[in-house]
Amino acid sequence: MTYFAPSELNFINCNRCFFINKIKGFKMLPNIPGIFSTFDRSQKKYFMSKDTGALPKELPKGKFFKTVTQEEIKKRLKKNLPGLNELELPAKIGSAELKDKKGRIFTLGGLPDLIVKFESSYGILDFKSTSESDKSQNYKYQLEAYAQILKNPNNKTPKLSPISLIGLVQFTPKEIVSHESDSFSQKWQMLFFKLERDKDDFYNRITELTDLIEKNQVPVFDARCKLCNYSRETSKF
Repeated sequence: MTYFAPSELNFINCNRCFFINKIKGFKMLPNIPGIFSTFDRSQKKYFMSKDTGALPKELPKGKFFKTVTQEEIKKRLKKNLPGLNELELPAKIGSAELKDKKGRIFTLGGLPDLIVKFESSYGILDFKSTSESDKSQNYKYQLEAYAQILKNPNNKTPKLSPISLIGLVQFTPKEIVSHESDSFSQKWQMLFFKLERDKDDFYNRITELTDLIEKNQVPVFDARCKLCNYSRETSKF
């Protein structure tokens, strides 16, 4: 049985990078400054206390789930309290056993950004601080993985279905509007990019990745991959 974290599935264009990351444990990742994680935490903290009305108008009306650690859930249960209250989810969610296109068992598990409850369905959003250009295709498998988890949960994860919307909320810094001697305020543009769900494409990708894992051979360099090209060129020195 193979375990996939949704974030692993972002290596959508390079099987070599996926294999080296998954099997060899060598993180072939871009050198992303830690400030972006700081942005993400700040954005989530702010918007989780509100509803989708605070985000781009393309989003339907809905409320955000809050996340609860397993430690907090255990404390509540010891006090004979519900482990989860309304509009709460475990911080880490996981799937039941699933099967790829060749019948091989796999599971999924990870920490989603934001889960939304609409009037009669649910949504999955991811926050990214980035440029204005649409980055949603880079995360289509990650977001579909969370949809599959919530539709087919393990015994520690509530089932939420149907999932009617997945997409990316992108934050782009704009002009500075005011400042003081030790701080400033800056406008950020918010854009929402909806992804069309494609379950068949997702399971095709899982099947392809499982084939790679079972073959247990490092794939060839991918000319489209900047990381592959960089490592190949630097190995010449």
